[in-house]
Amino acid sequence: MRQIIILFLLSIVSMMLAVPRLALAQASITINSVVNASGYQSQLAPDTVFVIFGSGMGPASIVTASAPNYPPSLAGTSITFAPIAGGSAITANMIYSLAGQIAGLLPSSITPGTYAVRVTYNGQTSAPQNVTVVARSLGIATASSSGSGNVQATIGNINGGISLTRFTSGSIAFGGYNWTLSPAHPGDTVVFWGTGGGADPANDTGGSSGDQTAAGNFVVNIAGRQITPLFAGASSGYPGLFQVNFTLPNDMATGCFNYVQISAGGVSSNGVNLPIAAPGETSCSGPGLTPSLLAQLDAGGTVPVGSFGIAKTTVLTTNVTEETASGFVGRYTAAAWLLPQIGPQFGSCTVYDRTFPVGGVDPGSPSSELDVGAHLTLSGPNLPAGFAVNAMPTALGTCYGNSPGSGTLASGGTYTLSGPGGSQVGPFAVSTVFPSSFTAVNINSITTINRAQPLTFTWTGSGIDRVSIGVTTNTRSSSTQRIVTVNCYVPANLGSYAIPPQALAYLQSSNAAGVSIAGSSTSMFTANLVAGGQLDVGAFVGDLVVAKSVPVQ
Repeated sequence: MRQIIILFLLSIVSMMLAVPRLALAQASITINSVVNASGYQSQLAPDTVFVIFGSGMGPASIVTASAPNYPPSLAGTSITFAPIAGGSAITANMIYSLAGQIAGLLPSSITPGTYAVRVTYNGQTSAPQNVTVVARSLGIATASSSGSGNVQATIGNINGGISLTRFTSGSIAFGGYNWTLSPAHPGDTVVFWGTGGGADPANDTGGSSGDQTAAGNFVVNIAGRQITPLFAGASSGYPGLFQVNFTLPNDMATGCFNYVQISAGGVSSNGVNLPIAAPGETSCSGPGLTPSLLAQLDAGGTVPVGSFGIAKTTVLTTNVTEETASGFVGRYTAAAWLLPQIGPQFGSCTVYDRTFPVGGVDPGSPSSELDVGAHLTLSGPNLPAGFAVNAMPTALGTCYGNSPGSGTLASGGTYTLSGPGGSQVGPFAVSTVFPSSFTAVNINSITTINRAQPLTFTWTGSGIDRVSIGVTTNTRSSSTQRIVTVNCYVPANLGSYAIPPQALAYLQSSNAAGVSIAGSSTSMFTANLVAGGQLDVGAFVGDLVVAKSVPVQ
């Protein structure tokens, strides 16, 4: 068990690496947010390790307490939870203290309700921050310590449980142990770790009262399947540490992206990703997922991606048709590249749900756009010699675009995109065949989206290898915007696909949701990077697109 305690402590402490250190304690104390330390949920449960972000809450250098007997005050910092409905305040136990970030353990004795949280440091007390406490709100630990992405799970039948789930196989030494890295496989017993599974008075001081699977109605929801855990309960040795053990069915579908949530007491955990490989395989697999890309994702490195396309788009709402040539080479963090891939999955659809400041950058965007040259050359039927796809400066770097003009792109025509090379990306050339035909048969009849019913699209076409369907809602408050996109990718020969209502349920009520369907032909390419290495993914796509706006109810 000691190795699991080390793993959990590393997960919590690693959150501090990105937090700016303050040279001096602040004159006043500010609380910005109070969240579950593993899943980042705002709702807390009894016996939960939580983190408070703010300023002036503790010393300039971190001070940590030792498990299992955490003190009520640490380095002059203490935390109280006062019930809004009235009654005595409850003091949390302190795990670590730092000016911009502190962590504590919420005692199992606290009851559900709304509480005013206050931090006191060296005699000064913050303004209250209201927090909701519920019976259970499990936060699952992730490899990135961000509450999303790959789960920080262990596999009981690999290396005696001294293992971590990853896309690829390998090993890593830390905490005095040699950890095996591996994707999960059908039939494996997997252990998820985290905090917030519910009250257990014995665990407040490092013990455990045992299995709570039945009492908490714990259910593992993975890739559309429900699994009853073998064990769900507090883990001995570390207050607030909760574990959920379950066995993957022998007929479990494999793939790199398997969205998992655990519900407890009717409350769902944060969503995480569990890579599952075929029996005997050392890495998971999927379209476009090369071994080098998977290794980059596991290492948390950057992912260089080239994305270019030629498209003929008809917007039914405005009755405008436009032809474009555009794209960019982007460098993504591993976390940003994964975000659109690892959301809730329903059939062939993945939900990408994100909230970020108005005017800010989508968290799934690249961190930079790379220079491929002053312009790219596009050649093919009806295009003049030397037709240029021009560089355009952006806040992230450089993207490329131009319009060939209406009626230019020829059905079934072969088009070649050539990059001369720039200061960051070397030369490349790639060709694709523009779709011969694509008709969105029933899109005119889609006048509203009822989230409780399947949304069916039908089409005909030739010279296409895939059909892409997207539905997007975008709502704003004074400071934040929430964008939800349901992306569905299906084989072109199906001719029809219905988006399940479970996916549509994530959309927001809207008077003007964006709806699109495209028939696509895709060619892959690569290019060398000036600084070394090459693109992990490169695609040149020809699209025939039909789009419109419709209300969502």
